[in-house]
Amino acid sequence: MLIGRERERTRLYEAVSDRRSLLVSGPAGSGKSALLDEVLCSRAASIRGRLIFCSVEGPPNTIWQHLVLALGAADDPEVRIRVESEAGSRAHLRRWIKAQTSLRLRGILRRAARSREYSIFLDAKAPLPDGVYRLLQEWVWSRRTPVVLLARGWTQRELGKTSKLYWHDGLRLTLGPLDPDSAETLLEQAIGRFQLAGFADDDFRSFVLEQSARYPGGIVRLCELASDAAYHCGGRLKLHTLAVDFMLQQRRATERVALHA
Repeated sequence: MLIGRERERTRLYEAVSDRRSLLVSGPAGSGKSALLDEVLCSRAASIRGRLIFCSVEGPPNTIWQHLVLALGAADDPEVRIRVESEAGSRAHLRRWIKAQTSLRLRGILRRAARSREYSIFLDAKAPLPDGVYRLLQEWVWSRRTPVVLLARGWTQRELGKTSKLYWHDGLRLTLGPLDPDSAETLLEQAIGRFQLAGFADDDFRSFVLEQSARYPGGIVRLCELASDAAYHCGGRLKLHTLAVDFMLQQRRATERVALHA
């Protein structure tokens, strides 16, 4: 259950129900993926086959392959017929996709979007490559194929060209820090989950809220790290070491994103 994101959940749920495109942005750990999971799981099973989710990372051809793979998992008729006729069985879907050119994969994606009422959900770790942006532009502007894009950051530099597609506040949902009460509630849950009651004094609680900047992913990750015996010493936690390791993890994640940008 999400904590402190009730307003955001309602807005995303309404966008999905009304088949409207939406940009969901915020830093790593702000809860974008958890928010989307919560909303998608609440949708009726009868329509889930038209909800296409894909993590987009890497060069355009890799992203085309992942999208067509997601269509195959949703039993898209065109993908199914092509795979069965050309590869003999849907069991060979991944191998068949690997053998296709970028041009053909893009054509499949365009025809699939025109023939069925799909909603596309993309989880982007970095700004989208130009080729992917252009296809996304077609879908968003057509208003036939809504695209919900999860994007890291909120500035134009962090979002890239996609900021031009979701150009007004009605098309954007930004996830900021949790309010203090919600952050403390989540922290208490994480302390219980990772069995930290013996270490969770006031100093630890203040430390987690400060280091995480009250973002849910940071709160949970810090508590998970603190459960490692390597940070335990004489019934207390090595908060300085924990802070350094947490920051290093965040830096490595940022560098991986930059590598694929």
